[in-house]
Amino acid sequence: MKQPTQKPVLKFEGTPGSCGKSYGESEAEAISAFLRLQVAPNAKRLGFARRCWAKLRKWEPAVVEFVRGLAEGSGLTLEETTLLLLHEEIAHTKSCTAFGAAGKGTRNGQPIIGQNWDWSSALYPWSSMVRIRSDAMPATMTYSYPGLWASAGINEHGLSLVWTSSGLYPKVPPQAGIPTYVLIAGILACGNCREAIDLVKRTANAGCFIFFIADAEGEVWVLEGYPDNVEAVQCLDVISRANHYECALTCAATRQRVPRPSTKKNTKSRARRMAELVQEQKGKISSPVAEAMLSDHGAKAGHTICQHPFSGGTGLTLDSFYALPAKKELRVARGSPCRHKYHRYRV
Repeated sequence: MKQPTQKPVLKFEGTPGSCGKSYGESEAEAISAFLRLQVAPNAKRLGFARRCWAKLRKWEPAVVEFVRGLAEGSGLTLEETTLLLLHEEIAHTKSCTAFGAAGKGTRNGQPIIGQNWDWSSALYPWSSMVRIRSDAMPATMTYSYPGLWASAGINEHGLSLVWTSSGLYPKVPPQAGIPTYVLIAGILACGNCREAIDLVKRTANAGCFIFFIADAEGEVWVLEGYPDNVEAVQCLDVISRANHYECALTCAATRQRVPRPSTKKNTKSRARRMAELVQEQKGKISSPVAEAMLSDHGAKAGHTICQHPFSGGTGLTLDSFYALPAKKELRVARGSPCRHKYHRYRV
């Protein structure tokens, strides 16, 4: 059956706990199925999740309350729920490309961040949008997968987040700490980039990531993270990343060795192409330019920004989105952005 080109929006209001419980109840079957499909529980994984929960339960109270509600509503144990939230640390498979622009990098001086969400083509039907209006956290509009309610998004203050996977060359093992998908929810409970950076720097994160964050005050930052560490770089005009670190300290600490481009390890070619695009468009980046960059096919199959199925490949651009913090908007194209129009989602 053909998937709709505009995503459904799941809406929840109340305390963080009641929102989490309602979300868990409404998506219980999908959450259970996604857990077993992506991070099938076993004794070793549940043991790691238990150690992470011991850290998480003492973290940001409102986020923890939501997680408890999610577990109760979905019928999962807290260990199973934490295991699902450790998806990035365990599955660690995304091959996204992202960019940011601020100040003189944009046409109107207002910040913008965006990405293509590239993942296994088998996961195409699973995504949705979630709007949460809680009495203890800023309202949010998030891109989501079952149980991973805050996969990317924007809050009522305009604070926005998109991101890519990293720590892959070689793979950096996770440690007991706060799962990446929970950390995203915590960031989106902040008021601006500076608050978010402070939160991340005092958090013992479990895994690896490259976050792009932006706020309505005009700031854009890239946060390159690996277990219990993060390096923050402010974007003064344009910035971009694929799936490898570019900060010298992070590269050295993780002993990164980026492989030569191939269809299965194409981070270097995608990073090079996106860097070319943002430099070419510096000073002109706007919504139409963002959409054009995310739809780019200026490379051979398997190396493009907009990923399509091809012989020998397994990845696919499942969705494309960008955030406009000043307008408090997240614009999302279902599937390949070169084939579908973007829809506006507001908090």
